[in-house]
Amino acid sequence: MKMMKLLIALTALLSLCGAQTTNYPYSAYLDSDGYFLMKWDVRVLQGDIEMQFVVNATGWVSLLIASEDGSYADVIFGGFNEATGYGYYIDMHSNLTAGPSHTAPEIDESNDLIFQSATYTAPYTTLTVKRSINTADKDDVAIRPGPLLLGWSFSDKDTSSAVHTNAGFATLAIIPN
Repeated sequence: MKMMKLLIALTALLSLCGAQTTNYPYSAYLDSDGYFLMKWDVRVLQGDIEMQFVVNATGWVSLLIASEDGSYADVIFGGFNEATGYGYYIDMHSNLTAGPSHTAPEIDESNDLIFQSATYTAPYTTLTVKRSINTADKDDVAIRPGPLLLGWSFSDKDTSSAVHTNAGFATLAIIPN
């Protein structure tokens, strides 16, 4: 009987923990037109970051985190497909070339993202993922203190092969001083 009460109490506690929502203490529009809002919470002691992208788009969204020398980028890609009713995400990387362009992103050998959710509520696609600040994966870029070059893009098509509808770069300090 004691074991049954313990299991019931544990189940209730786990349900409560699973229902908690993240408050994002940081947010910034990455574009000047207000299409791409990034929200985040850095948990330095735990070594992770949760990021949410709220984008005025009907298709996929992506964020590039550039290496310190600007030659390479970690890519977070995903969205919500209305036709299937499912959210999706892909951990990718890309070489950055001279000027504001990059090679086609490639899928990382190791998936270091933890999918939290993806939704579409007109007109916004929202993607939420979590990852380590430093994954120690050769295909990822460590999130470091100070300004980071971020690339943002989105498409109005759910097909990953569709070119972006809009894209740009922003500089942002993700880890507070």
